[in-house]
Amino acid sequence: MDETIRERSGLVNDSDKLVTFIYLLGRDHLPVGEIEEIMKGISKDEFVFSNGWLAKYAQDVKNRLRRK
Repeated sequence: MDETIRERSGLVNDSDKLVTFIYLLGRDHLPVGEIEEIMKGISKDEFVFSNGWLAKYAQDVKNRLRRK
C-alpha cells in the first residue's frame, strides 16, 4: 500500500467488522451511490423479507460480524 496516499486520505483505522464490511463492499463491489440508495430504503423499523433463505443468510452474516 502506498503510505503517501493513505496519509493524504486520512489514516483511518477501525476494528469494527461492520465498518470493514461496508468499506470492502464500497471499494470492491458496489458504487457508494448504490450503497446510499440502499440506505434510503432502510427507513422502516421492520422490513418484510420475500426470500426467507436470503433473510436468514443476512441474519447469519450480521451475527458473525457482531462476534468478537
